[in-house]
Amino acid sequence: MIRTKVTEKYQTTIPKHIREILKVKAGETVEWYIIQGMVVLRKPVKLEKPVEFLTSQTRLDLDAVKLVRETREEFG
Repeated sequence: MIRTKVTEKYQTTIPKHIREILKVKAGETVEWYIIQGMVVLRKPVKLEKPVEFLTSQTRLDLDAVKLVRETREEFG
């Protein structure tokens, strides 16, 4: 778990570890989502071939329950 403070102007810093994982640089835009009481930060990515990307995702053997469990463990 990583904690940051919220300033009087309701701003906070994205911790270095998270910036590095998302490859966020100064001046770039990020997206914020609220999903079942959790805040999710996402760096938007422009897909060069969106149709190929989407069709490739259907071939993956993903266990959604396992993915959610692992994500919750990551966020503490």
